Amino acid sequence: MAGVLSDAGPLIALAGVEALGLLRNLFSEVQIPRAVFEECSAKAGLDRERIEAAVNEGWIKVTAASPSDGAPPCLGPGEWEAIRLARAMQNSLLIVDDRLARREAQRLGLSFIGTARVLWIAEQRGLIRSAEEVAGHMAANGYRISPSLLEKIKSETAAADSGSSS
Repeated sequence: MAGVLSDAGPLIALAGVEALGLLRNLFSEVQIPRAVFEECSAKAGLDRERIEAAVNEGWIKVTAASPSDGAPPCLGPGEWEAIRLARAMQNSLLIVDDRLARREAQRLGLSFIGTARVLWIAEQRGLIRSAEEVAGHMAANGYRISPSLLEKIKSETAAADSGSSS
């Protein structure tokens, strides 16, 4: 994997429940475009402080995106810069939750995952006790991850695991 990039939503959600370090444990380094950093820094709070601390520690890197070639009207500047940066990097993985941004990433053939998948991977690797528990804390902070989505991810993983052991 050449690089892992993130949109603002997953960073803010993870930072809000003191789980931003999961990204560091899973990927070592995460890149974000300037517009994502600005979005993460827009409101005062612990999530902002945690994200800025990760940038200062150097494991979240603010990276310049290529010049814009016209964002789809449905995407914000952070989402579009993250997608453009992912397009510029070979074999990148984009962490994004916004449905329209995911649709655009898919249309462009980019590899992406959402926060729910990050939590599931973290649970599988023993970094957290329960993806559902962390998702519940996120929901209490106003960032909702559908319990049915987590179940779907777990089912897909179980089916893939049973299929590969045959």
